[in-house]
Amino acid sequence: AAKLGDQGVEFREVYWKNKADELPKVRAQLRDLGLVGTYATFTTLFNRDVAKQQQLIQDLEDAHAIGSPLMRVFQGEKPGAGPEDAHMWQAARAALERAAGYGMYLALENFIGTPGNHWREVKSTIEDLNSPVLAVNIDTSNYVLNGHDLMEAIRELFPWVRYSHLKDVTTVDGKKAATYPGNGELSFKAILGEYNKMGRRFPLCLEFRGGNDPEGEITKTLEHLRGVM
Repeated sequence: AAKLGDQGVEFREVYWKNKADELPKVRAQLRDLGLVGTYATFTTLFNRDVAKQQQLIQDLEDAHAIGSPLMRVFQGEKPGAGPEDAHMWQAARAALERAAGYGMYLALENFIGTPGNHWREVKSTIEDLNSPVLAVNIDTSNYVLNGHDLMEAIRELFPWVRYSHLKDVTTVDGKKAATYPGNGELSFKAILGEYNKMGRRFPLCLEFRGGNDPEGEITKTLEHLRGVM
């Protein structure tokens, strides 16, 4: 990442093989290279499983351990208002309190697939939990692949955006698929223009499969983004 001119790396809880040994080494390497480490988890914000609720807290601990300013989460099944689901709300609020204590955001992403894949669901969850550290990660291709209007989503979630996964959308054999920015149909000039209107700085994460030439695709992406900024 440093060699290619990126400013950071996103890590995920599924990457670790020997976490106790790797976490401090990753933090030291990020520091030595002058990079920012961000974090993403597949453990959802809402969980019925108590073990998963505890895992979300552990994921936050690990994100904090590498110095991440945020952790990307998916919504999961949103609980109801009845007493049988009260523990799910309590666990989500406990995670938000822990994040606040670390000075971190939980960045809620529009999952590809249900539940929680529409901006209305993301906005509803943010309003219901009403936490200053519950933010939004805009995944630029997920909205399109889910059949939604990306630019509408950005505008509707404007106050809460603190992170963005950047990838493009192309059509292969009649089906839409994700690709690297500049290799598809999305206007990153328009996307970055909306982000600039927000008046705040936040990380833009390149998130796409590298194929046979991952470094080449990163380089092409950076060139494309710089060209449209």
